[in-house]
Amino acid sequence: MTNRAAENLALLDVETARLLTTCRGLVAAGAGAAAPPTLCEGWDAARLLTHLARNADALGNLVRWAGDGVERQAYASVAQRDRDIETGARRPLAEIVADVEVTASRFRELAGTLTGPAGEAQVRTRTGTPVQGHQVVAMRVLEVVFHHVDLQAGYTFDDADPAWVARTLRRGVARWEAAGEAPGLTLVPVARAGEGTDTSGMPPLQLSGGGAEVSGTPGQLLLWLARGRTDGLSTDVDLPTPPPWA
Repeated sequence: MTNRAAENLALLDVETARLLTTCRGLVAAGAGAAAPPTLCEGWDAARLLTHLARNADALGNLVRWAGDGVERQAYASVAQRDRDIETGARRPLAEIVADVEVTASRFRELAGTLTGPAGEAQVRTRTGTPVQGHQVVAMRVLEVVFHHVDLQAGYTFDDADPAWVARTLRRGVARWEAAGEAPGLTLVPVARAGEGTDTSGMPPLQLSGGGAEVSGTPGQLLLWLARGRTDGLSTDVDLPTPPPWA
C-alpha cells in the first residue's frame, strides 16, 4: 500500500467516526421527523445519508475490482442509484444511520486489502474516469467529509484535517481553471478567530493568474469552491458561483 493510501485510511477512520457521532446526535435530537435540509440541493438529511451508505457499497465494488481484476460497476445505473436513494430515504432516520455505519465498516474492511498490486490496479469511477485502487480511499474520504459538512449540523471544513483541506482547496482551484472561464482572484487563507496566524503554511492561491483578494479560513474558502457559499469571506468584489463539484 502506498504511504498516501495508508494516510488516507487513517484519515478515513477519523472522519467516519466524526460523521457517525454527528449522525447519532441527529437521531437523539429527533431530527428524523423534521427531515433537515442540507447543502445538497434537493436532498434532505435522509436522502444525503442514504446516498452515503450506497456510496460505500459502490466504492466497495471498485475495491473488489482492484483486488480480483473482475470488472464491476460502481452503480448498476444512474437511474437505479437514484431509485435506491429515494427508497432508502423513506426509512426512519435511526435505520438510515445504522445503514451508514454498517456500510462504512464494510468498506473500511475491504479497503484494507488495497496492498501491493491491488492498490496499483486500474479501475473506473461511475463517470468513467480511470483511477488506481488506492485512490478509491481518497474518494471515500472526500464523500465523508463533504457530506458531513453538507448536513449543516455544526461540522465545518475547518474541523477537518488541515492538510487534507489544503490539498482539496488546491484541487478546487485547479478544477475551476480546468473548467474554463475562472475569474482572476487571489485566495488568501487566514486563521480562524482565536487560533493565531497558523494556516498550515498555506500560501495565497492564484485563480487564473490572480487578482482581487478573497480572504477567509481555508474551510470557508473550500466551502465557497465546493458549494458556492460565501459565509465568512472578505473581499471587495462580487464573487461568482463556482462550477458544481461532482
